[in-house]
Amino acid sequence: MRQFGLTYDDAVDIQKIMTTGLKLQRKFYDANRSHMSNSEKIVVKIKSKRAMKKIAYLNNFTKARSKSEIRELGKLVVE
Repeated sequence: MRQFGLTYDDAVDIQKIMTTGLKLQRKFYDANRSHMSNSEKIVVKIKSKRAMKKIAYLNNFTKARSKSEIRELGKLVVE
C-alpha cells in the first residue's frame, strides 16, 4: 500500500467505505433482483466479487478485520 502513497489510516478508511458499499449493494440486489435482467445480475455479481477481493487485499495490509469477519463479509458477495 505504501507504493500507492497510502497510509495505514487511509487504507482502513477505504476498507470501511468498501465494506459499507458491499453491504448496501447486497441489500439493493436482494430488494431488486426480481426486476433485474440476467445481464444486470451478472454485472452485480462481478462487481461484488471485485469489491470483496479489494477488501481482502486491503485487510492483508491493515489487519483491521479478523479472518472470521472477512468470511462473514464474503457471505455478502452475490452468487
